[in-house]
Amino acid sequence: MAEKGYNKDRIHIPQINIVLLCSADTGLPTMIRPLPGSVKDIKTLSNSLLELDIRGKVLILDRGFFSEEIFNFLDKLEISYLIPARRNSHYYEERIHLNEHFRYHKRLIRCGCKKLGNKYLYLFEDQVLMLEERDTLYDKLDAGRITKVELHEEMKKSGRILIISNRKMNEQEAYELFKRRESVEKMFDTYKSTLSADRLYLHDDESVFGHVFIAFLSLYAYCKLELLLKKAGANKKMTPGDLLFEFSKVYHIDFGEHGKIMEVPKKIRDIEAKLGLNIFPT
Repeated sequence: MAEKGYNKDRIHIPQINIVLLCSADTGLPTMIRPLPGSVKDIKTLSNSLLELDIRGKVLILDRGFFSEEIFNFLDKLEISYLIPARRNSHYYEERIHLNEHFRYHKRLIRCGCKKLGNKYLYLFEDQVLMLEERDTLYDKLDAGRITKVELHEEMKKSGRILIISNRKMNEQEAYELFKRRESVEKMFDTYKSTLSADRLYLHDDESVFGHVFIAFLSLYAYCKLELLLKKAGANKKMTPGDLLFEFSKVYHIDFGEHGKIMEVPKKIRDIEAKLGLNIFPT
């Protein structure tokens, strides 16, 4: 399954691909699958999507999947999708009037929609992002990294996000769906960084499948704890790792057929009560 390739650190080592599907509604991972290192794009999605019943749902994908092949594939399966366009996409050349607006986290978002064939093009202009990107462009111009012609072309797209979908909805709904992908990106970052599950030191496919499965269970448990902390309003002060560390201070001692939970510190009792758990005996 593993095939030689360059990782993010430009080291040439055997690698595999990981498909991680998550629910934006529940905030939980729903499927994980290891794939050979050479499998890309549409083949990455094909079998995984065929195993899931996502009728009535919207599949939110990353820019990396943006292609006509993906659009046609999802249309054939009658799956609703929402995919941000690459900045060099010809769809940015379509004239879309920004006649509407809304606010997202107090930021003004101008927006508009255009139907093109069986696709809907949703264009958004984030006023704060536009200023930030234009400032960056002028820095690049001053440093000689871009020309004035390139500056002029990039200025047209600054602060703009174009989303392609085969589903009709209002612009604000499309934007909020798009932003919900951030929770999925955070989940994948947890999988790679917090759990360090993207580093495999295994020599056979069976071990790889076992490692990925255990990592998926760990990610699921981590996300459940994260949701529990968020519900209790404790996620600003404590992470799932902090919670597990505190609870690990409580010991259970076995005496043959019997066991006993040792003293539970008051701090842990308070955490248990705040989270609405009923783990330790009174």
